Amino acid sequence: MRRGIWLTIGAAFALFALAYFGSPFWAARQFKEAALSADVDQLEASVDFPAVRESLKSQLAIALTKKMQSDQELRSNPFAGLGLMMMPAVVGTMVDAFVTPDGMSAMMKSGKVVENRSDGSTARKVDYEYGYRNLDRFVVTAKAADAKKNEAPRFVFERRGIFSWKLIRIEISAAVFAQQRD
Repeated sequence: MRRGIWLTIGAAFALFALAYFGSPFWAARQFKEAALSADVDQLEASVDFPAVRESLKSQLAIALTKKMQSDQELRSNPFAGLGLMMMPAVVGTMVDAFVTPDGMSAMMKSGKVVENRSDGSTARKVDYEYGYRNLDRFVVTAKAADAKKNEAPRFVFERRGIFSWKLIRIEISAAVFAQQRD
């Protein structure tokens, strides 16, 4: 009888640990499926949109400021100071417009973000790497097969409760911002 109680307690503990440490993988999978299928309701449940917006605004503002300060032509331009002053408002408006459930859904439907498809069409293959930063932060790195490792965006999930997680940040590499576009 006593052995049965210890086995039950051990099994309960093992199930709890499996659910506790496996829950971010499940949350990341749910987010990925919602994003690829453009499921607005599931995206709303999976993402802390205000936190994601703020993180993207700060990243873009810093990257654009560095770009403007390092570009010799922009530094000598008399309107560069005006651009720097207006940049937070422009970046904020842009991010607020696109980082919504409908905006993410539209982006996925338009094909701007795609993954390998089962019908054999020519889409980019995306590899995912998963890992904990700490017990309450989990990171998914989405790397296109033909992209460099340092260009891959990272999706940071935060624990909300014991088993639930929400996307709170999308980290965009500085290498992506530094690339020159023709």
